[in-house]
Amino acid sequence: MFSLLRKGLIYKNISSDIVEHDLDIDADQWSYDEKDVYRGSIDSEYLEHKLNVYWLYDDNSKRIGLAEHEIDEPEVFKALWFRENPYAMLYQDDTWKSTETTLWSKLSNEAYQDCLENDFTTVSDLALSSGTLLMTPELLINKPDLYSCEKCGKKSLMAKNCCSQALVSILDFSQFSILFLDDNFVIYEKLTPQCDAFEQEQLEEQPELPDQKELMDEQTLQTHSQ
Repeated sequence: MFSLLRKGLIYKNISSDIVEHDLDIDADQWSYDEKDVYRGSIDSEYLEHKLNVYWLYDDNSKRIGLAEHEIDEPEVFKALWFRENPYAMLYQDDTWKSTETTLWSKLSNEAYQDCLENDFTTVSDLALSSGTLLMTPELLINKPDLYSCEKCGKKSLMAKNCCSQALVSILDFSQFSILFLDDNFVIYEKLTPQCDAFEQEQLEEQPELPDQKELMDEQTLQTHSQ
């Protein structure tokens, strides 16, 4: 989840389990976004960002989100919530929706067979070669390098999938048509055509992503792999 108070800060520990420092404490009940929750103790990991971060729990001690407070102005805070939709959770934006379709429905029979013959391990590389980036939440959080060879034309996000003459460069999202996927290759899209102010601020930390409507209009195949 991208922090709402600190650009560039990403909360990666999103398990529903109780964090260790909240074990065996008497958590007080608080209300955030009109939800009654139990708030744990301050997570010291985020003090360097000058934030007091508290994990939030439901009645069954299941972790369901967090609250981040400015250390110097504790009345300034934001609550972030766990969601099933990975992009809605990452951006804290419920206008990201599943299309209920998968990448495989976008492929021709020939393209599907090519992927099948390689146990679907090369689908991301095939997409890159066709000018499409298969975006996943993991790519948004931990952006990899791009390996490309001018001689053979192959592109990959993994060095082992490219030839020894491949050049390494920073992955620039704007160079590709983008398809947003989850780990099961289900396709997602943002229903509103423009990024809101928060999302735009997050994207300034990374190469700019094209407008979502523009992306979906451009894609016939096409493929992709925070």
